[in-house]
Amino acid sequence: MSTVAKGMRGRPGDPATAVLEPTAAPSAGALPAGQPRPSSRERDRFVGFAFAAADLLIETDTRGRILFSAGARCRLTAGDVSGLAGGSLLDLVAPSDRKYVQVLFDRIGEKTRIKPARVTFQAIDGQRFPALLGGCRLESCPGSLFLSILLASGPRGTHEAAAAATGQLLDGPGFTGVLEDRILRAREKGLEHGLMMLLVEGLQSMTEALPDGAAAEVRQGIDAYLRGISADGDSAGRLAPDRFGIVHASDIDGEEVEKHIARIIHDAGGELPGGIRSWSLDLSDDSLDAGDAARALVYTVQAFASAQDGEFTISNLEDGAMRMMSDAVERIGRLRATIEKRDFTVVYQPIVSIETGEVHHLEALTRIEGAHSPLDFITFAEDVGLIHDFDLLLTQSVLDTLRLYHREPKLPDVAINLSAKTLMSPLFLQQFQRVTEPYGDLASKLLIEVTETVVVTDIAQLNAVLQTLRGAGYRICLDDVGAGATSFQSLYGLQADYAKIDGTFVRGAAANPRDMAMLRSMVDVCRQLGLDLVGEQVEEEEQAALLARLGVPLAQGYLFGRPSRDFAYFAKDWSKAGKGGRTVWKR
Repeated sequence: MSTVAKGMRGRPGDPATAVLEPTAAPSAGALPAGQPRPSSRERDRFVGFAFAAADLLIETDTRGRILFSAGARCRLTAGDVSGLAGGSLLDLVAPSDRKYVQVLFDRIGEKTRIKPARVTFQAIDGQRFPALLGGCRLESCPGSLFLSILLASGPRGTHEAAAAATGQLLDGPGFTGVLEDRILRAREKGLEHGLMMLLVEGLQSMTEALPDGAAAEVRQGIDAYLRGISADGDSAGRLAPDRFGIVHASDIDGEEVEKHIARIIHDAGGELPGGIRSWSLDLSDDSLDAGDAARALVYTVQAFASAQDGEFTISNLEDGAMRMMSDAVERIGRLRATIEKRDFTVVYQPIVSIETGEVHHLEALTRIEGAHSPLDFITFAEDVGLIHDFDLLLTQSVLDTLRLYHREPKLPDVAINLSAKTLMSPLFLQQFQRVTEPYGDLASKLLIEVTETVVVTDIAQLNAVLQTLRGAGYRICLDDVGAGATSFQSLYGLQADYAKIDGTFVRGAAANPRDMAMLRSMVDVCRQLGLDLVGEQVEEEEQAALLARLGVPLAQGYLFGRPSRDFAYFAKDWSKAGKGGRTVWKR
């Protein structure tokens, strides 16, 4: 580089402090006695390295007042960046990030140097843009901070974009997404990162009791501090009102964090009714496969976030977290073995016409030896990100069975359960086609039953996937309508062919007026939406008769047949017989 900065330690506001002139070296204070002064080549090399690593170099005092600036304009000023001298760096930062940047300044003072962290700046035209802000201080230049600004790409995902826009922490799903990414990056690049889970007991009740201004001071102070100590400045999340997760550099100490949070609360006039406790884990520990370690950590964080009062307290946080982590690792190992060895059984249960008793189609259900229940198995597989592999394997297993009996004259259609989480995977459609393509027309015998054991946050995206599948000839069934927080939203947002009414309402409607009202409402809504209905868990004649009166055409339950491994029975020899004035399915 042919030019170097002149007068880096000049008086604030003096134009000479921000002029680039050839061959002049940036001052770093007086050299120790006897130390030779650097040559012009050495000075140029130093400045060249600095500009290679950043778009803008800034020297400030500890309060953020700019003493010197050089480099690219970075949209921060209409003129030369030298004109920034005398102003405040905080004025260039988006208001939502100013407390956070002040935390970064404090950390430079405490730690001597910080790695680049993501900060949102405010351009001269009012537009905001992301950049990486790093910095250090020199013992030879007391009172100065030396900062580098490197233009960055936008936030990595939707959750991070939303958090960056407000200066707040990531939410729970956003943090778990970042956590999985960070542990894989830590392993790949050898980064010494840790995961900290932080419990601040009684935080919500305390802030609710504070005046609005003091409460905001606590919330904003905690958010800014945790962002400031997180890796890249965007790796901290609020998991629950009193629980936080932070991916951080190895120099972060839990006791230091606890004291800082306590000071934020004290300075705002708050008094915490509980206590503060943290637990940390080294993400670079390679005793586990990186993918499985990430899954176990995400599962542990989710359990920590959703635990009810009493499950985690100040006294048992570390033991509880370690116990969950150990349990998750063991269960992931068993789950992987089940998938790799195909160590599960597929059983089939008929869905029949209530009017005729004839089988309409079968539902493929899984049974896993050693699992407490199929639902527990599926839920855990969703939580640790392995449900996608299992669902595709189930699809292949059912198609193998259909191919085995494909010459039978009454080969039934079969519904396979696919998790909404699987369907939302960016790779799903491509991988599903790869699995089904070798089976040709047999794949058209499949119905896809959408299970919502996880909350669907993007109904429109899920619907787009389902319409692609319908366009390819697959019929779609929505499972357990009436159960879960999103089921009625799903009815309106997802275009499907069938809907299954949750068995709770079917069983309770005969004796409970509220269940009857809900059942009638669901039947009416589904009929208006053009959905064919299936009543679940029908075990008694009275329940089947009720569904018939309501106009529900199909039913499933022990009254018509228990789940069976004997697929050949349904493919070769089903029959029907009259009973009680109504035709029913008989085994």
